[in-house]
Amino acid sequence: MKSTKKNILFITHLYYPSVGGAERVFQRIAEGLAERGNNVSVLTSDALSTEQFFSFVNNNLASQEIVNGVQVLREHLNSNIYKALKIINPLNKLGRVSIFYRPIIFGPHFYDEYKKILGIDYDVIIAGPTPTSSLFYGLYYKRRHPQSKFIIFPHMHIDDKLHNSPVNIWALKKAEFVLALTDIEKKSLILRGIKEERIVRIVNGVDDYLLQTKPKRDKTLHSYVLYLGQEGGHKRIPFLIKTMMNIWNKGYKNKLVIAGARTYFSPALDKLIEKLPNRYSLNILRFNDISEEQKLRFLDNCLMLVNPSSYEAFGIVFLEAWARGKPVIGAKIKAVREIVRYGYNGLLFDGKIKGDLEEKILKLIDDKKLAQEMGQSGYNEVKKKYIWSEIVEQIESFL
Repeated sequence: MKSTKKNILFITHLYYPSVGGAERVFQRIAEGLAERGNNVSVLTSDALSTEQFFSFVNNNLASQEIVNGVQVLREHLNSNIYKALKIINPLNKLGRVSIFYRPIIFGPHFYDEYKKILGIDYDVIIAGPTPTSSLFYGLYYKRRHPQSKFIIFPHMHIDDKLHNSPVNIWALKKAEFVLALTDIEKKSLILRGIKEERIVRIVNGVDDYLLQTKPKRDKTLHSYVLYLGQEGGHKRIPFLIKTMMNIWNKGYKNKLVIAGARTYFSPALDKLIEKLPNRYSLNILRFNDISEEQKLRFLDNCLMLVNPSSYEAFGIVFLEAWARGKPVIGAKIKAVREIVRYGYNGLLFDGKIKGDLEEKILKLIDDKKLAQEMGQSGYNEVKKKYIWSEIVEQIESFL
């Protein structure tokens, strides 16, 4: 039976048209709840990346607009609260000490739109991810409106000290429910004192169009290794480039395609590629700020997707690759080990073992039948348990 229509507020650091993994997940859940008849609003910043906090850039985004049935309220980066906090923002660089206050200071920060929000009664508040101040704005709203249900969706990198900051854990303990994307995240939360009965285990999903749209083959661009995602430092793209250089030295011709949004780390990546000899740099194709149509094209024509990231809360790009029937390679880190089943829908590499990523990439290049079988297994698994409509229905059931 469908639940009673509710007034729901999301508080999050970034939202559409920002294109990170957590941003995309928040958007899909918000829009899914709106489609099911709920009144959904999102309080967010007008930043397109966390690097823009305190930068006072003007992205020319509307303060208020309706996006696919969701009311989006944006606090501008040039607001007075950012100007005031910029004075203490350099404290974020004080090493270990900063984990105690950086989640609160860094952002996002709300004032004008938040004052309006405080006067509205919402049935449910969903705040996140860590390590951002979204949690604490949600907590303050809960204090002003104790009848509201307060939920935190942390998207935690469980091995990242900043995500596990004492102030973040304190906030998580105050929530009525915490959403965990993996069993290992759930176990980590329990070890840190969050009561098991308050943790709801969910998964991420894929958009229907990824499963329904027919593949588009491009004869001019195929059989390459694909990296898809933001160009963050923790994504270890230079490590992937170095690995591909070793593969090219062995005579392989498969190019490397890097597709995703630029970040603070992108200038360093620019310099790295510029300094490479032509025999390497000409094998690297880089595309920034890609459209959904371009993403489909890259997925449809790659041989495999490789995500060497050292931190992941889940790894939604693996689902996107599987939805197009492609095998994946991920790092042998806790969250990814739970999503990628070795030898079934992909491979895992150990970053501490020299040449292990190279070995795994060559395994899929040399054995196309194995690559195809893994891609098909991933596709079948996505259709079985990673569908947004079913995930949203699960979330709505406990709101």
